[in-house]
Amino acid sequence: MMMKTAGGATTIFRLMVSFLLVAITASGFVSGEKEIVLDTIGRPVEFYAPYHAYFERPGANALICRYGSIETSGFSCPQRVVLLSYGRELRMINSQVTFIPTSSDSDVVRVSTELKIRFQFPNHCEESGYWRVADSSLPIREIVLTGSKSSNDTTFTIKKSGVSYQFAFGSADKPTAIGLDSLDSGIQRLILSNDYAFDIQFVPL
Repeated sequence: MMMKTAGGATTIFRLMVSFLLVAITASGFVSGEKEIVLDTIGRPVEFYAPYHAYFERPGANALICRYGSIETSGFSCPQRVVLLSYGRELRMINSQVTFIPTSSDSDVVRVSTELKIRFQFPNHCEESGYWRVADSSLPIREIVLTGSKSSNDTTFTIKKSGVSYQFAFGSADKPTAIGLDSLDSGIQRLILSNDYAFDIQFVPL
């Protein structure tokens, strides 16, 4: 009787182990798949689909957009990527971002996967809309809109940060954080930063 009990316990234990292995494999831990980036309603962020990159914290809601306003900056077409606080009387030129895969066969964006970021853009502007790190000998290197799909200076990744995400520049194994530099009240340009990164969420359109 004791042997039957022990044998039954062993069988149950083996079944539990098998169940756990199946569950872990299904969840993607064993397969090595990276975590899927989710939008604000919990759906996977998809390549080529438009989103608003939204920054939210108490008293400081803002949106990533293209900076172009004759009234405030002297030019009509976007020149740089900025974080714009709500309430600013500044014309936002097409703030929808899309993500372009570099090599992934997946339809969805995953954490730490290399990709390109592009704004949808008006026809009268000649910039490509691809985010690029500007060539500069200055300490501050900002994100501008004259990149291309094939160049190395347009490769970015998305990192997880709690329930939110962060942009980073460069390859997945050596990313550099994207931070902020103030231009004016309520306007901050995106720059390379080793000291500071900011959290964003993706709002589907």
